[in-house]
Parts: sequence; structure tokens; C-alpha cells
Amino acid sequence: MSPSEATSPAARHAPAGPPGATGLPAPRSIAQRRADTERLLAEERHLWLASEGPRPHVVPLSYVFDGGVITMLTRRSGRTGRNLAANARVRAAFGSATDVVLIDGTVELTDPADAPAPVRARHARLPLDPGRVPDTVSVCLTPRRVQAWRNFGEMRDRVIMNDCVWLA
Repeated sequence: MSPSEATSPAARHAPAGPPGATGLPAPRSIAQRRADTERLLAEERHLWLASEGPRPHVVPLSYVFDGGVITMLTRRSGRTGRNLAANARVRAAFGSATDVVLIDGTVELTDPADAPAPVRARHARLPLDPGRVPDTVSVCLTPRRVQAWRNFGEMRDRVIMNDCVWLA
């Protein structure tokens, strides 16, 4: 293998030699990836949210997770709010390039003042205060599909939730 081939992205991520000889940690089970993902969602406070519109749009947002729904706040008149009003499908990204969690789902937009008490309690933990910032909208993401992986060995079984059902 030439030096340029050895440093190519494909060479860095391809398995080398017999199974288990890659130098990478053994792949986590789907159950372990689910536990790691749920811990990440509970402990982290920021995500990248991608929405569709006239142009794709990705924005960092603060969030809270209640074990089932990811809640964020944004401005209804901003690009993210306008995109979400037109198309509720989104992708949220968490983690790093070596510990990836991608969540596909749909969002529901609601007026923060009309939110039920549990949702308002989640809003209170976010930095954007709907009481001080006019035009705020609550964005509630229900995960439909979740993927999680850390390395090449986990790519094959990276889907850990499908059609709103955890696979482990």
C-alpha cells in the first residue's frame, strides 16, 4: 500500500486483517448503544437540528429530554421556525464524529403559553425565555429512527430505533 493509500479516509476506517484485529474496541450491543444514547440525551444540553426549506438549514439549539420527547425553543419567524412550520420532518445530531447519534423524526410546534404544565416545566430549563422573547415557539421532537455508532465495527447495526420502537 502506498503512503497516500494508507492515509486515505477509506484506509483509516476500513477493517484490517481478520475480524477483531482492527485495533478498534469490540462493537457495542444494540442494548448498550441504546443505554449510551439515553444517557447522552439526558446529560447533554445542545444538539444540531436540520430542517428542510428553500435551502437545507442546520442550527444548534438547547434542548431538554423527558425520556421520550426532545423539547427545544426557537423563534417562529426565524428560518428554523418557518422551515418547521412548512415541513415537520427533521434530523437532530448529537455527539462527535467518533460517537455519533442521529435522530430522525417529526416535530410539533406549539405556543409555549398553551403548553401543558410538564412541557412548560421543560421550557423553564432552556435558555430562551418565552416570557421575555416574543415570537417563541415550542418545538417538540418525537424520535422515529435513531442511529448510533462509534466506529466502523458498529456501522452495520447502527439503527437502534425504527418506527418509534427501540430495537433492544
